[in-house]
Amino acid sequence: MSFKDNSFYVSATDIEEFKKEVKQYSNKQYKSSYRKYKKVYNVPPLAFDPNSYQLQDWVALGLSEKQANVILKFAKYGIKSDEELRNIFVISPELFSVIKDSTFYTTPTFTAYEEKKFDNKEKQIILVELNAANQEVLETIPGIGPYFAKKIISFRDKLGGYFGKDQLLEIGKMTTEKLAAIQQYITFDNELLKQININEASSEELSMHPYITWNVANAIVKYREQHGTYSDLNQILKTRVIDNELFLKIKPYLTF
Repeated sequence: MSFKDNSFYVSATDIEEFKKEVKQYSNKQYKSSYRKYKKVYNVPPLAFDPNSYQLQDWVALGLSEKQANVILKFAKYGIKSDEELRNIFVISPELFSVIKDSTFYTTPTFTAYEEKKFDNKEKQIILVELNAANQEVLETIPGIGPYFAKKIISFRDKLGGYFGKDQLLEIGKMTTEKLAAIQQYITFDNELLKQININEASSEELSMHPYITWNVANAIVKYREQHGTYSDLNQILKTRVIDNELFLKIKPYLTF
């Protein structure tokens, strides 16, 4: 008597398909659990001026130290209104809704400038931090009027901030000559760059960035679904649609 039964057979292809289904299910569960998680923020105990809040004050509201430090950098250059506060990328809509009724703003005693010191024979130059300055401050740069100030802010909001002066050449009517004339007056704080988490963002969210096409965004997400979450930004080079030039361009705006 033989108990051997050949009616049930699993091929190598079936096994690989099963592995893919398990991995995709795990990724969906990860995304689902992430999206269900909702950060809880604390109501400020008293009315406060965001410009005078310290690190521990922001942390007490529910922010991480890294997020709090970003707000402190913006406060260094002056937060004048709820609109400016809401536009700081680490201020989520949930946090803003919790604190908006407790905020007030006094006349700033600081400026959005940083003095660059020279000896007495040289002219003093005032540096403007391009990732924090509002339109009024940008217009203090020699050669920058309302048109370019608005364009700089508009493109900055789309990018998530600037990491280099050559990015300004992507603004309409900005020439190499004008850039050469203003570059001595500008500086960049890369810690103020808004970053996209490649382990959490959807293809749609990634493709909203000016430097990331739909094909690139989709490739980043597909690779994540097939191989698991990213542990290094360099892994996106394995998608084969991202070359070194594009990688260096988008790297400052990505995190994992």
